[in-house]
Amino acid sequence: AHAQVTVFEETVPNGAMSRVWVPGFNTFRTLLPATLDPSDPAYANPSGDHTVGVLSNTVSDSGGLALSCTDPSGHADYIWEADIFTGAGNSRRGIVIRANPANNFTSCYQFVVQSGLFQINFRRLNNQTPTTLGTWFATSLPAGSLPQNTWHRMKVIASANAFRCFIDGYELTQGTPIIDDPSLALLTGWVGTYNFRFDIANIPVYFDNLKLSVDSAVPTSNTSWGRIKSLYR
Repeated sequence: AHAQVTVFEETVPNGAMSRVWVPGFNTFRTLLPATLDPSDPAYANPSGDHTVGVLSNTVSDSGGLALSCTDPSGHADYIWEADIFTGAGNSRRGIVIRANPANNFTSCYQFVVQSGLFQINFRRLNNQTPTTLGTWFATSLPAGSLPQNTWHRMKVIASANAFRCFIDGYELTQGTPIIDDPSLALLTGWVGTYNFRFDIANIPVYFDNLKLSVDSAVPTSNTSWGRIKSLYR
């Protein structure tokens, strides 16, 4: 038997980051704490504390993107998940796994919702060169859409070169993992957040309840049929 064991969570406690978040892609944009105003559409965040992490993309001259990661505490196979606010749906946004700190996280996997909130992709970047490994559409989700200004939970389970992707608990990979090319697969790396829009800068994307967990075997107890029967005498 297996159970998920939490390694760490980033819930932005008391309006401050509990983890060290590092910027990527040679930008200075990192995940920052924010306390939401009651007038903000994201105010009713899933944890109800109104504190979130915000990642704003860069100006076009800097590529229009932002990627910010944190150390997975030595784990290579893990489950990475977060609540993400769709906002106006005007940028590509999502979560990042297996990001390589040695090359400024320009090699990584990204599980993202595309601008427009209709298409969902799982991609690998090798030194910034993207390869799409999985594509789905919001119409395939149980709710049938990803509306603007709503919170949704995104999750990736990474085990060696196999990946399973979920939104709001629904498995897009349908029990059949994406298997990446062993010669190209990224087998270790940091976890993080992502936001991209080339022609519009400073779009904020909110993240909350970011969690890294691992599968852990649960010990089972050995007993005999005679022992079981004796309990009911």
